[in-house]
Amino acid sequence: MRQRYVRDGAGDNVFGVLLGKLRGLAAALGTNHGLGLELWATGNHEARILACMLLEPSALTEKEARGLLEPLSNPTLVDELVGRVLVHAPIAQALQVRWMEGSAELPRRAGWKLLAGRIARGLATELDVGATLARIERELPDAPYRVKEGINFCLVWIGLHLPAYTAEVIAIGERLGRWDPRPIPKGCTSTYAPEWIAAALALRKGEKTAARKTMEAAAKAKTTRGEGKPAPSKAKAALARNKSAGKKPSAGRRAR
Repeated sequence: MRQRYVRDGAGDNVFGVLLGKLRGLAAALGTNHGLGLELWATGNHEARILACMLLEPSALTEKEARGLLEPLSNPTLVDELVGRVLVHAPIAQALQVRWMEGSAELPRRAGWKLLAGRIARGLATELDVGATLARIERELPDAPYRVKEGINFCLVWIGLHLPAYTAEVIAIGERLGRWDPRPIPKGCTSTYAPEWIAAALALRKGEKTAARKTMEAAAKAKTTRGEGKPAPSKAKAALARNKSAGKKPSAGRRAR
């Protein structure tokens, strides 16, 4: 797990604690703004994720929020801080506007994700949706990759949470094309806006997309053939051999 975190940009100050364990700690601790700030100050990756689960959004000033996010170089932490804390803060709109107009990559990403979160919560009542969609189509192609992810996230959230614009969002997504060159991991949703929206809408209806059906059918067939089952550990294999050996008659008995 530590290797995975490091690979994803967590740096060297990381232990490898599972996210589920951090959620359990957060549930036991409850909101604790002071402890959250202390955890954040350690610079440790998991401590900062836990901090995002403890911080009180209304207790942050704009200056403090900027001090937490703007030095970050890890997009995972940016998303955690935005999604768990800043989107709920009274200063969310001010931060959104500032970061979307800036040039720094991860704060720009944060600005678009803040807007998406505010749209999902019905808080972006001042938003000119038409102008925002035009801006998305204009800015996404030339944006740095991590900003592209944030802009695309906002595009999809508009399509999902503002039904009057769903068809327009899908059309924009088709015009922008498949900008993400990465292969889609098994079990994950495509970042291509039309497919992402289709998968989310199907999930809302309790349906499954064709891609999900194909994946589940392949997994079922693999299980039926006996493939994909974990091999027994060396310890279990040795134990099985010892038990088997213990059942065999000794050489002396065989002779008699």
